[in-house]
Amino acid sequence: MNIYKTMYHPHKPAGIDGRKAYIVGGGIAGLATAVFLIDDAKMPGQNITIYEKKQVMGGSMDGIKNESGYLCRGERELEPYMECLWYLCSKIPSLENEGRTVLDDVVDFNRDEPIHSEARLWVNQGEIYSHVHDYKLDPKDFAAMNKILASTEEELADLAIEDFFGESFFESSFWTCFHSQLAFKHYHSAIECRRYWQRFTFANRHEYLDGFVHTKYNEYDAIILPIERWLIDKGVNFVFDSSVYDLEMDDHYNTVHGIHMYQNGEDKTVRVGNGDLVFVTNGSISENSCFGDNKTVAHTNRDTKDMGTFTIWQNLAKKDEKFGHPEKFLSDIDKTKWISFFPTVKGFPEFFERIEKMTGSKAGTGGMMTFKDSNWDISFELHHKPFFPLQADDEEVGWGYGLYGENVGNYIKKPMWDCTGDEILTELLYHLGMLDIKDEVLAHTYMSTAMMPYCTSQFMPRKVEDRPKNVPDGCTNLAFLGQFVEVDDDVVFTVETSVRTGLEGVYKLLGLEKDIIEVNPSRFDARYMIERMKKFSGIKGPVKEEDLPNIDLAMMAQFKKKIVNKINGIPPYYQMYLGHDRTVPLKDSVLHPDAPQSK
Repeated sequence: MNIYKTMYHPHKPAGIDGRKAYIVGGGIAGLATAVFLIDDAKMPGQNITIYEKKQVMGGSMDGIKNESGYLCRGERELEPYMECLWYLCSKIPSLENEGRTVLDDVVDFNRDEPIHSEARLWVNQGEIYSHVHDYKLDPKDFAAMNKILASTEEELADLAIEDFFGESFFESSFWTCFHSQLAFKHYHSAIECRRYWQRFTFANRHEYLDGFVHTKYNEYDAIILPIERWLIDKGVNFVFDSSVYDLEMDDHYNTVHGIHMYQNGEDKTVRVGNGDLVFVTNGSISENSCFGDNKTVAHTNRDTKDMGTFTIWQNLAKKDEKFGHPEKFLSDIDKTKWISFFPTVKGFPEFFERIEKMTGSKAGTGGMMTFKDSNWDISFELHHKPFFPLQADDEEVGWGYGLYGENVGNYIKKPMWDCTGDEILTELLYHLGMLDIKDEVLAHTYMSTAMMPYCTSQFMPRKVEDRPKNVPDGCTNLAFLGQFVEVDDDVVFTVETSVRTGLEGVYKLLGLEKDIIEVNPSRFDARYMIERMKKFSGIKGPVKEEDLPNIDLAMMAQFKKKIVNKINGIPPYYQMYLGHDRTVPLKDSVLHPDAPQSK
């Protein structure tokens, strides 16, 4: 992040005091948009309205307590180079520490409680997988990985990961750690997989989870609530129970004139004036979630009539190609859904204490454990205490999920999709080798389960144009937000993506003279490239001559072509010209001096 340009305070856009902004969706993307409108673009807070379907802000970043225990559908995996997210958090005051920011709180907490795992993968009902650190790939798999990385996104259009790899790759420690951490499946998009591999460059010490960031409390209390309080103080209008289903636009679908919604059950249209802005969250990975508990199965909501913010996207896509193709992501629920579970253990500390001893990590610092031989592909983690501000001393909480819920369990002989919370917890205890305390754990645990039909829908095979651009071509006052937006070079399924879409939408629609924060360019860093090559070749220490591949002279022409494509795929270095006219460094001459050139 270039501090000179990104931390600069631009001048107020002309007429901003008289313009209004309408934001559809109160998740992190919508809230971030409001912050950037106020703090970067100087729009008065009272000119901003956020419409939210539910009775609470935060979207997928939830965390609440009911009469029996806690509910939290997801787990956000954060890292230090989520520049837009941390830029946002640097603006928001801490709710607990006067004079500090949310970013300060996060940095302080991770200095005191860093994540470091030495028990990332498990097998055989309670054993740490001894090959977890062996990332050496079969040569054909390494070649396939390099083929994906060297391909263009046009060449990878509509292809899946399994189109490049066989069983040996999907059994590797790298794939097990990678896919369980991010919920990738073998039939997911090769484009998205490539973006992850480029964006995060396979993360040094990936299997130790070194570098992952967590927050002092759950992300709702640690991030969402402070932002919401700040926006309330600035006068932002929050309108709940508002389900937006369509936009009224001009004949060329470039300018929004009205927002159609059901508000408190009644059909309503909000008129959009000249110069006003509309920001729309066009989908949510937690849309149509259903909850279960100890004795109740979380059923799958297959309703296609009310799909929340997806409905807006579907209606817009019928009008113009530039709004993308939502059907590519939403047409096969059985390939995009999975169950998460959130146990609240009250008055029985032995359960978590045993896991702490087995892993060597105290609760909250060990990160995700994945059971490699689980038919459901279960992953689970312990949260630190307190994970909620008012959490009782005798309460422990954790979070887990199963990626292959369609399979029959190893111990519970049913698909995970058909299981109650008690059955899921029993299967977890089996893989931990703790069936001896099953009755005590079940008696002391409230299990909240959540079935999310579209949780990995954004990973489905696609073309680049299947998702709408942040600001679609020709649009004058419309920007899309969230996980179903095409952002050059960035990945989906991250908080960073949601925040970035808000930042880019505000800057672009208002023509803000302030640089958009760059997507972390680690894929162009030779240090990471060397680390990647060594890790997947099984090389430790300095590279030796014998570690280098033999070069077939007959393949030299093809090798040269690959090198040329690789070099040309690296963007030009940061432009040092600092004036308003950004075309100057693209030209050989702009001043046309009268003095003659020397002979």
